[in-house]
Amino acid sequence: MAVTSQPSSKASSDLAAGWLTPGEFSVLEAFIDTLLPSLEPPEGSSEEVSAYYRRSARNLDVARLVAETLGQENEDEQKKLHQLFTLLAGPMAGLMLIGSPHSFLSLSLAKREKYLSAMANSPLGQLRQGFQAIKRLAGFVYFAAPDVSGVNPNWTALDYDAPAPPPADAPQPISPLKITLDTTLDADVVVIGSGAGGGLVAGELAMAGKSVVVLEKGGYNNESNFTYLEAQATPELYLKRGTLTSKDLGVVVLAGSTLGGGTVVNWMTSFRTPEEILDEWARSSGIRDLTGPGLQASFEAVEKRLSVAEVASHNRQNQLLYDACVKMGYHAGVLRNDSIDCQQRCGFCGFGCRYGSKQSTMKTYLQDAYEHGARIVVRCSAERLLIENGKAVGVEATALDTETGKQHRVTVRAKAVVVAAGAVSTPALLVRSGLDNPHIGRHLRLHPVVTVTGIYPEKVYAWKGVMQSAYSNEFGYLDGNYGYKIEVPPAHPGLIGMSTPWFSPRDYREQMLQTANVATFILLARDKGEGRVSVDRFGEPVIDYVISVYDRQHLKHGLRQAARLHFAAGATSIVTLHNKKTRIDRPANGEVSEQQYRAYDRQVERHGMNPNRLIAFSAHQMGTCRMGADPKDAVVDGNHEVYGVKGLFVCDGSVFPSASGVNPMLSIMGLAHRASGGIKGRV
Repeated sequence: MAVTSQPSSKASSDLAAGWLTPGEFSVLEAFIDTLLPSLEPPEGSSEEVSAYYRRSARNLDVARLVAETLGQENEDEQKKLHQLFTLLAGPMAGLMLIGSPHSFLSLSLAKREKYLSAMANSPLGQLRQGFQAIKRLAGFVYFAAPDVSGVNPNWTALDYDAPAPPPADAPQPISPLKITLDTTLDADVVVIGSGAGGGLVAGELAMAGKSVVVLEKGGYNNESNFTYLEAQATPELYLKRGTLTSKDLGVVVLAGSTLGGGTVVNWMTSFRTPEEILDEWARSSGIRDLTGPGLQASFEAVEKRLSVAEVASHNRQNQLLYDACVKMGYHAGVLRNDSIDCQQRCGFCGFGCRYGSKQSTMKTYLQDAYEHGARIVVRCSAERLLIENGKAVGVEATALDTETGKQHRVTVRAKAVVVAAGAVSTPALLVRSGLDNPHIGRHLRLHPVVTVTGIYPEKVYAWKGVMQSAYSNEFGYLDGNYGYKIEVPPAHPGLIGMSTPWFSPRDYREQMLQTANVATFILLARDKGEGRVSVDRFGEPVIDYVISVYDRQHLKHGLRQAARLHFAAGATSIVTLHNKKTRIDRPANGEVSEQQYRAYDRQVERHGMNPNRLIAFSAHQMGTCRMGADPKDAVVDGNHEVYGVKGLFVCDGSVFPSASGVNPMLSIMGLAHRASGGIKGRV
């Protein structure tokens, strides 16, 4: 049975945040106070900057907020944290890290700083992981969490404007089905997940006259409640409250969890699957019609429904990338996205679109489904599939009544079941349901991303304007179909605070003060290496993924090229997100020398890419229920039907035979559109 992580049952008034002993909380508080202490401001600082330096984590109650967030982890994860705090409270860690056999609490502030720096760079992976578990959350909370007035006090110094509240009169055109008691529903088709795949299939089937029920784990969020406050939007709109990572914390994984799924929070980039990748998929999977006209017709239909078109203009960050590529003679492309009348009014696309411009499945296919009679249940977690005599006949789920806080059983009986919960949650559901195909959960691809940040003399405001509009595919084919794309990401203070490396309290605070002048180029690799998704004892998915040696070579190539692009665009300095300082500063004469570049290249090699030595990201999860013509090598056939279970279909990124090499939304939707035609004829 799937169990959503809850605070520990041993909560009492003696425990901080319901799960930490007073001693453990003291260690956590000291750890965070060492990361973010009160500092003396530089001479001549403004009033706002002086207050910024003097403001400590304790002033913002960061330790308590971090403890409350960690308290939502399951018992096994909390056990690891208890062990970490026990280690820090004893003398052995001090002896290992700084040669001083004393507890963390007994050290001076200067020695605590050396202790944490040694921990961040320890040869022991578990110590690096423990450091990142606390540092990332503390950085996010310190720079994102609003006070009672709805504003984080650091934003003024960062030149970041608080978002206005959502419009009070925004309509809610979908009315999810309210579940107030244990309920059984009957339908032709039940669709689990409402993102790129599930939302599309629900719309296509409902418009074909089928009775459809949609189950979505997240809530219903639209223009009326998109707060744009990072600390509130992230836990509401992302899977596992935005804290999802690989099990060693080496890769931060972003996946949407709201009605409309990732299409509500993505950056709207709309690539078709490249023809060369479709050719590769057809050869490797044995499904030849992936290269035929049928899939291309599906792409055309989806693009028309989503109003896909080329982005009209760039924000400053995208323009810097585009101009740098042109200057260096590299490929420079303009992206297409799925929007209507996007006037670059905000820059908060990762937290939903208040203007209704983003054509997510919530605005398109799910709206179509709802208007054609589909019943939509939100905050509803599918626990297991109902399979009888080798045929899928429904699903058992649990729905939360937000008014009472009670959980109710929801059973849906259906002629067909479509699982579209994403490449992380779909294999977990199949495993919980007793399916034993050895490929379920295997072959996970993540498009691992690393970044190079450029610091510019002028304001860039990476959080303003269109999220993505420029890209380069100059290095997309370093080895056959494998290489990387160069794009830019939106970034807001919490994400920047989470990912900015900590070398010392003052250095970290100085880096963050430059936030408005920062542009980030991301290197998005088409990964050949793979991981897997398994299920823990609570029934929840666990991501086991380490960037392969092969893929690291491409990403290191990208780290070198991105540095050169930043300087071509006019940056004064570049930094990576390594735990050890990896940086180039433009000299006084204005030209970065080849000697500097070579020194930087050596730093990139020396500082490495092992887990938690360099933070990596993924917003694309693929391949864990891959399609193929041979049931010995795949989970689903060319019609997306699961081998061995009639009437059970998978329609999300998990069916990809390998990584798409491009932002996968359109790839998922094109394949789902193609599959929906066959499903219509089966029910």
